[in-house]
Amino acid sequence: MKIAHISDTHLGRRPKQTRSGIVNQEVRPLEDDFYSAWIKFVNEIVDKSRDRPDVILHCGDFFDTPAGYDPNPPPEYARKVAAMTFRQLHDANIPLIIIDGNHGRYMEYRSSTLAVFPVAFDNIHLFTHYDARDSLRTQQPLFIDINNLNLRVITHPSIESRALSTLGMQAAYKNWIQLQNNSISSDLINIAMAHGMIENSTLHEDFLKGSYQYIALGDDHKMHKVTDHAWYSGSTELWNYSEINTEKGYLMVELEQGKASPRITTKKIQSSRRIILDIIEIYSEDTNHQIIKRVTNTFDAHGLNTRYEYPTAARVKIILKGKKTYGSSFDIGEVESALRRLALDSNDYNIVEFILDQPDYPEYIKQENIDQSLVDNIEFLIDDPQKEFKEYVTVMRNKDLEQQNLDPNLLAKIFAKVLNRGSEKANDTSAIERGNN
Repeated sequence: MKIAHISDTHLGRRPKQTRSGIVNQEVRPLEDDFYSAWIKFVNEIVDKSRDRPDVILHCGDFFDTPAGYDPNPPPEYARKVAAMTFRQLHDANIPLIIIDGNHGRYMEYRSSTLAVFPVAFDNIHLFTHYDARDSLRTQQPLFIDINNLNLRVITHPSIESRALSTLGMQAAYKNWIQLQNNSISSDLINIAMAHGMIENSTLHEDFLKGSYQYIALGDDHKMHKVTDHAWYSGSTELWNYSEINTEKGYLMVELEQGKASPRITTKKIQSSRRIILDIIEIYSEDTNHQIIKRVTNTFDAHGLNTRYEYPTAARVKIILKGKKTYGSSFDIGEVESALRRLALDSNDYNIVEFILDQPDYPEYIKQENIDQSLVDNIEFLIDDPQKEFKEYVTVMRNKDLEQQNLDPNLLAKIFAKVLNRGSEKANDTSAIERGNN
């Protein structure tokens, strides 16, 4: 038996820090990259010149939304791509088994974003988050038998660990996992599929102890082997920059009666878009211009200083590394605004996504050599440092506050605290000097 194992396609994913506008009046920038990866997979699977799999297992996160605090349904174009590709698989007579992940499912509705497709295509078999909840509640196994393939697939859609904890169902969940593991049939090939990870308590470790011939896993975007019988297929497209060194694609799994371990072949889905991640050092004596120049020099070094063309435009993340003292000459907010205009608003650089990762303001340190007499004079002149500083920044630096998303109340508290610490240090020093004298 040959199985295609894929997961985390995240159709409809729309990265936020991209160029504005709509590509071809159809999709947001980079949204189509996720469609292209899934379409490549389907085209390869139905290609008559290749050995087609007997079944496809999709282990969750087919769509990207809704998810977490984003209640929006998948974009209409994502649904269109799903329908077109499901039709291809239907016409090729290839069964597709899909389980819900933590993305692409509604939190409150019992209906799944994928619920319409099994109605339209009889080769699609869907197991939702609510199927898992009902199965857990009634302590019934959750599986499907495909008789013409002599196959049983036991499923574990995404279950939120917080919900299990809140409802006090950890013991029931463990019992359900054992029930699932005991539901294998000696007359069939037994496969399991799940969306979750042991590390974040969305998958019980006992699930991997079942006597399955193969366990197809989703949720972790890194393609890797867990045991001889269990693999994560990873995601099909770069979801964020933590995945920059991970292979994107799917797995072909071959099972043979009498053989202990499955034969796994990794299949790469190559993206044509360049991904660039660089770290740039910044120093307290830098000016805005110097930092901007350092970043644009990096753009030039990667050959990005060409006219913007969407199909070949790069995804870029720059990490600024360093500390900023109160006496520094640069303003991170102004630097970021200028770089975003250059990278995303002009046609001077072939960049479609630009992320500037900068040190947080709370991590910035003050200069150790601040003149203590200056601190004393400031205290003498200001009756209520916190109140007056807030009034100053609100009136005089309101634009900077908005650009840098800074809270004037928090800044005022920090300012007053610095003054107090300076005063306390001065008092301690004076007491020591008096004691020495």
